[in-house]
Amino acid sequence: MWIIQWLRDYSIVLMLVTFVGLMALTFWPGRRPRFERDGQIPLQDDR
Repeated sequence: MWIIQWLRDYSIVLMLVTFVGLMALTFWPGRRPRFERDGQIPLQDDR
């Protein structure tokens, strides 16, 4: 099967593209306030 051979040859490229995409989504400058707000959730008292 050509698909299995192609995946075997290019799986590292697919993983690299996925990793770079996740890092871009995580560290996008406009998302910082949301991550800081969400990071404070465990430190807040339950009310």
